[in-house]
Amino acid sequence: MDLVQHLDALDTLLDRERAAEKERFARLPLVDRIRKGLALSDVEAVEEGGLAGRSLVTFARPGGRELGGQELGAGAIVRVLPKREAPPHDAPSGIVARRQRSRVSIAFDEPLPDWASEGRVILELQPSSATWERLAGAVRRMRDARRWHAVLRGEPPRFEARPREGTEEPGSPRRRAEAEGRSIRTTRLNQEQKAAVELAERAQDVMLVHGPPGTGKTTVLVEVIRRAAARGEKVLAAAPSNLAVDNLAERLVAAGIDVVRVGHPARVLPGVVEHTLDQKTKAHPQAQIAAELVDQALRLRADARKRKQRRGPGRFSEARGHEREARQLLAEARELEDRAERAVLERAQVVLATLTGIESRALAGRAFQLAVIDEATQAVEPAAYLALLRAERAVLAGDHMQLPPTVLAQDAQELSLSLFERLQRAQPEAMVTLAEQHRMNERIMRYPSDALYQGKLRAHPAVADHAIDSMPLQLIDTAGRGFEEFVPEDSDSKLNEGEAELAAVQVRKLLAMLPAQDIAVISPYEAQVQKLRQLLADAGELEIDTVDGFQGREKEAVVVSLVRSNDQGELGFVADIRRINVALTRARKKLIVIGDGATVARHPFFAGLIRYAESIGGWQSAWDVEG
Repeated sequence: MDLVQHLDALDTLLDRERAAEKERFARLPLVDRIRKGLALSDVEAVEEGGLAGRSLVTFARPGGRELGGQELGAGAIVRVLPKREAPPHDAPSGIVARRQRSRVSIAFDEPLPDWASEGRVILELQPSSATWERLAGAVRRMRDARRWHAVLRGEPPRFEARPREGTEEPGSPRRRAEAEGRSIRTTRLNQEQKAAVELAERAQDVMLVHGPPGTGKTTVLVEVIRRAAARGEKVLAAAPSNLAVDNLAERLVAAGIDVVRVGHPARVLPGVVEHTLDQKTKAHPQAQIAAELVDQALRLRADARKRKQRRGPGRFSEARGHEREARQLLAEARELEDRAERAVLERAQVVLATLTGIESRALAGRAFQLAVIDEATQAVEPAAYLALLRAERAVLAGDHMQLPPTVLAQDAQELSLSLFERLQRAQPEAMVTLAEQHRMNERIMRYPSDALYQGKLRAHPAVADHAIDSMPLQLIDTAGRGFEEFVPEDSDSKLNEGEAELAAVQVRKLLAMLPAQDIAVISPYEAQVQKLRQLLADAGELEIDTVDGFQGREKEAVVVSLVRSNDQGELGFVADIRRINVALTRARKKLIVIGDGATVARHPFFAGLIRYAESIGGWQSAWDVEG
């Protein structure tokens, strides 16, 4: 392929996607912003606390009603606005740290002004230009990164004849762990996992780990990282989302590996906060001195304000002197903090960040021997460049049969082809596919395996027969029940009320057998998710979410509501089989799929699913199961 033309095309696609993102955030009436999930109105601060030195404020609706505003998820940038007035000059912005049905917690660098914490306010999602600047910059820099040009052109990858030898230097993670009385734990690998680790050990430029659902690709990555760190190599571990990075961080910590997680604490899972660069830097002696200097500077500024208010000669010159001294102290504190950050990062052998987070100031100019990208199939190609440009070689892991990168612009859909999938097509010999899954009952696994993975998946004996009843896969066909889909007035999404009520009945049956936290309800449509949450509002820790929000997750039992039911056989993005593959592969012991067979069976994948369910005695008519 012509690499120059390819990079030019990526530039154009990024411009189109950026334009679509701007259009999405174009100024709309409040009612439309709320309808699209871009804003929340009529919320108030109900709790204040702290998060890694920042102010953490929790907002809720009066009476604890469900929030809505589905786009204001964890990690989003949010601005606080007064309910009826024009935005004031001190309208604060923060980052969503935690999100629940009826509460959202936002981290602010500074305490909120009184008006924002004492009355009803609006929370509005804000776009981030930094993401697009970083992606465009990656494409620009890749033009000169000849190290990676052969890989990007699809030329055969290079592998050493033998795996790298595992030398352990005095400062290696294992030696440090032994000195601190800890141990670095290894995991027993199956044959495909061993093959993947061995090929990753021999890779001179790039290697791919294809991990179908439940097959343990993260287990492979942890072992690859452990071995590289034991050799004294600097490792960058990244993923497109904060959740995927944190999941990898938790697995590495559980394996006894010391990690540093780079990123805003509000975007990090609570269990990972102690491993963030912010927290580790605070414990460094130079950072502690910096904190004292900041306190001194703040006292000087407060004193300067008081002096300006006094009467008498010289008060302004004294105030200016204090302001000047305060600025000097703050500059010195910033330098000490930078030194402390550098010291923490220098010592770290495994640094974790989101792909766009790699471009943060803390990591500027830092290089690594190995870059590992988890969930690489969910990243647009320029995002993967951000990791490659920092490393000598890379291991990419993902599953191109699950959700691709999200692309808004209809004229930029080529961006949904990830670097992983492009390389997998061009050089399949650079990839190892994992085949033994540790999640699903064999009867839940079998159809996705046959339809999407050439029948190669096998269930580990420990999970092959685990179940909560005699029917691990149950497909409830609503054909003929008159459960029609429609679009609610205040939504752009699809809703099927009859199907939602049937799903709620099935969930209550499951609740008699399992705790609520072991059950999930999934639908491709946000409107259906909202309806299900209303119907099951009393179900405690039951999780109800879109398919996109549930990738990478699993539960003991899962109910899937397909929603689509119409005479035309229109399926919309239910026809995206990668999305449906995610929905069908989240359950460990019990999967219930509810849908209109007369509508969905017009697609070959669903027709095959219905035939498979019939063959194992799992198909039932909705007429026979309700109640």
